[in-house]
Amino acid sequence: FTLPIEYSTHLHKKIFQMVYYANGGFNWHDLYYMPTKLREFYYREILDAKENEKKQMDSINTKNKSAGRVRRR
Repeated sequence: FTLPIEYSTHLHKKIFQMVYYANGGFNWHDLYYMPTKLREFYYREILDAKENEKKQMDSINTKNKSAGRVRRR
């Protein structure tokens, strides 16, 4: 029984993303040897947190754009 080659690439991309976007919360060694279910849990939590950050930034940018418009008569 062997895993497909794509699995290794997928795993290392996930590990890179988690190390990069977790702001020092994880290191490569811990993630590589972490049980798969835990790693998937933390991956999804980081993904959700980043999506929420994006929504908040988009909301702030939309408010700033609308507040910055000047009405001309």
